[in-house]
Amino acid sequence: MSARSSLGSLIGSLIGTLVLLGLGWLLVYKYAIEVLLRDGAVKLQEISSINLSSTLWWRSFIAVAFDVLIIVIAVIGTWWVLANFIVEAREAGKWRRYYRSEEAKKDKWVQRLSLWQRLQHLWMIITFTVCAVTGMAAHLDVLAPRQTLLTIHVYSGIAMGLLAIIHFAQYTTMALIAKARGESLREKFPMLEIYSRKFIRGVVKTLLRPFNPRMKPEPFGKYDPEQLFEYWGIYWGMAVLGIPGVAILLYGPDVLGGVLWVMHFKEAILAITFILMVHIAYTHFRPKIFPMDPTFIHGKMPVKRAKEEHPEWIRELTGSSDPALTADDSK
Repeated sequence: MSARSSLGSLIGSLIGTLVLLGLGWLLVYKYAIEVLLRDGAVKLQEISSINLSSTLWWRSFIAVAFDVLIIVIAVIGTWWVLANFIVEAREAGKWRRYYRSEEAKKDKWVQRLSLWQRLQHLWMIITFTVCAVTGMAAHLDVLAPRQTLLTIHVYSGIAMGLLAIIHFAQYTTMALIAKARGESLREKFPMLEIYSRKFIRGVVKTLLRPFNPRMKPEPFGKYDPEQLFEYWGIYWGMAVLGIPGVAILLYGPDVLGGVLWVMHFKEAILAITFILMVHIAYTHFRPKIFPMDPTFIHGKMPVKRAKEEHPEWIRELTGSSDPALTADDSK
């Protein structure tokens, strides 16, 4: 039964991963590679003569830069997902079986996400999905009247922007209070680990492990490199989507010569492809956890899994009276 379950998880993980990567690369080809092949030479000629006062120059520069960025992120993201798939293939279905076992019921569970964090995640899922679907549908002129789609798109975008403002205000306030108390921000907020050499080592080791199975993985803290990159990427995305989005809403898509529309559209493509190719494929479709990581639902993770995937985090918690139950879920 265990072998059959493992094989089923492996096959399901492989199919799901390939489908998501395929969809992602379809978008990358359609909105980045094909565009560069068709217009790249002309745009490179336009930006070769630097003219910072020209909106045409900026529009061409930003379009090319985003197309290159989309391709680079897609390549690295694909490598990341496949590297983790290869490493985990031998243990397919491991955590799915464990979560259903008697051992898991007896295990202690670490509070990884608070209720408020889970509500924010749900808020983001809903608003991002609505924005992505309505935005692409309006662009392709399908599903519903374009004006209806754009109206829904605007309201969901406002809701997403409100979430970003609330989240940023909350953590900025927490950081200022911690700083005033003389606390270490790096220790208080583990998401700041992205600004460290450890983050780089984690990325490099993960990408190289399939070629060197003996290489020991970097011991991750509360968040692994993909989670850190995605968290901070949301701030980038909110700014590049939100600010141009508001300007387009108020003044139309031709504001500043169409520069802001290019930023808004290209960032949307980048965000959608990343969510498909990396976030869903890595978080939920990895062989060990396929078909879904339930942590985002109940907010908890068994200590056994946490020790394997986030050993530094567990070590940091061992100084508390009960490391499995007293984790600071505000971070």
